[in-house]
Amino acid sequence: MGRWMDGVLTSGVTAVGLTAVAWMLSFGPIAEDVSGRAAVGLKADGQPWAKVAIDGRDVTLTGVAPSDAAVKLAVDSADRVFGVRIVDAPVTVVPLADPYLFSLGRDGDRVTLTGSMPSEEARAALLSWAKKVMPTATLDDRTVVSRGAPANFAAAAAFAVGQLADLKSGAIEVGPAGYAIAGHPKDAATYGRLEEALKSALPAGLKVAADKLVPPIPVPYRFGLTGAAGKATIDGHLPDAATKAEVMEAVRARYPGGVTDRVDVAPGAPAGFAEAIFALLPGLSRLSDGGFDLSGSTVAIRGGVLTEAIGRQVLGRMKGLLPAGFTLAGPGPVVLPPPAQVDAATCQALLARVQTGDKILFETGRAALDQRSIAVLDALVGGSLACASARITVEGHTDSDGDPTSNRALSEARAAAVADYLVAAGIDRNRLVAVGYGETRPIATNDTADGKQLNRRIDFRVE
Repeated sequence: MGRWMDGVLTSGVTAVGLTAVAWMLSFGPIAEDVSGRAAVGLKADGQPWAKVAIDGRDVTLTGVAPSDAAVKLAVDSADRVFGVRIVDAPVTVVPLADPYLFSLGRDGDRVTLTGSMPSEEARAALLSWAKKVMPTATLDDRTVVSRGAPANFAAAAAFAVGQLADLKSGAIEVGPAGYAIAGHPKDAATYGRLEEALKSALPAGLKVAADKLVPPIPVPYRFGLTGAAGKATIDGHLPDAATKAEVMEAVRARYPGGVTDRVDVAPGAPAGFAEAIFALLPGLSRLSDGGFDLSGSTVAIRGGVLTEAIGRQVLGRMKGLLPAGFTLAGPGPVVLPPPAQVDAATCQALLARVQTGDKILFETGRAALDQRSIAVLDALVGGSLACASARITVEGHTDSDGDPTSNRALSEARAAAVADYLVAAGIDRNRLVAVGYGETRPIATNDTADGKQLNRRIDFRVE
């Protein structure tokens, strides 16, 4: 019996051992299957950060969880896998950042990123975007993964990187207070684009907390005006919106046909820059297709003049009105070709036609020409040039008010003033005679104000 029992015992031990070996051999694939299904479940439940390790039927989760809630979700996900007995999760939870800040700094081609990132994936995506928009920059990433990012963080951070790419140097911060930017844009056009984006292209939910962008100073600092046919185009720079509005008003007053505005507001104008513009505007009325370029403190005048004398007068007056430190440079206006010559009768009709609109005006009771008559007087110069060989008598006339002798003297003085203007503008004095007729040759009644106004006149007789 003893031998029989020994056999039985020996056989039983052998069977148990074989069963254990079989179980151990079969569990490897089972454990691998459980681990695989747990990993798939975690990914499907949105917890790919959790890494699975299995011991028997016990699962251990490791990794860095984005939140405490994510840890619970991962544990629940693994616990639902068939065959799992116990789930342990000794994971690290991403720290909470409060306040949640992200900042960028740039100095030339060196870019530093600091602050918080919601995940490693988010950090990788942002760095990829930074390398794309700043391919030559060296990126110094000092960010850490932290919880607490606002819902619009990814869009806000990408927007910040895009704007930093347009700065030569500067800093940007995204935080609870909003979006703060400071620095030096690459050029004036870039500055305008950045400012426009701050007004109209901010990501949803983001507001501007501080805008300290420094407008680039144009080099050279310039302003230009080109006029033709009663219209003008202005371009270049002016220092502020108020100055621009004043300049626009002054230019519109002289160009009723309209003004095309291509002026940008930018800092850096030399002292007296706007005053120089105002000083130059009046002289343009004597130029054909006149204009000027003001670069720094140097002025170049463009346009045509009827005579060389008028050109000298224009430049002399402009020079006298310019602020101290501003100078005229360049050849200045050019003398226009002489007009086609006409006979005396046609020339007289031409001179008369000049005064069918604006009249030659004088200061009240005096022979001094009114500055408002310069355009008419220059038109008379042009008419006189059309009959270069003819003699012209300038006739002065008055109304009947006052003493006849005084009226004759006043009319003669006024006729002489017009002749002197024509001579100063380049007409040969030997061609001109000034005569005053006083009130002796009326062309209308002196009993009405309108009639008297018609009788106060300058006529021309061409022979």
